[in-house]
Amino acid sequence: MGFLESLMKGEEEKPSEPSGTPFKVSLGFSPLRLGAMKDNKVNLVVRITNISGDEQLVSIDAALPRNHLIGFDPTCINKNIEKKLGKLQANDTTEIVLSIWGNNQSKEGNYPIQVTVYAHYLDYSKVLGSVRKNVSLRVV
Repeated sequence: MGFLESLMKGEEEKPSEPSGTPFKVSLGFSPLRLGAMKDNKVNLVVRITNISGDEQLVSIDAALPRNHLIGFDPTCINKNIEKKLGKLQANDTTEIVLSIWGNNQSKEGNYPIQVTVYAHYLDYSKVLGSVRKNVSLRVV
């Protein structure tokens, strides 16, 4: 079926998240950018909404590029972070703030960040499902 035919029939839009995912995840920065060549930080705000009908045990992982001087601590050494958020009730929303630090050697550019939100079964050793999002941090 062509594009115009689908418009004429008025088909419904498909949801942006796959149907098997338990979460809706959105990412944002506060402030929007990180200053280059300065000791400062920006907050990555991760908003998680449980769209499944059940309570979920939730954890989050985030990864920064290894070969650049930004990190999850003021020394810019830690490039990965994991947070265990506990149980999230059905249709509830939670926010977690992850600080990303730069230092006096952080160069200008766009840095990719990968965030994965996991749903666990019984404890944190078993994974039921996950949602992975990528975002780019701008350093100016």
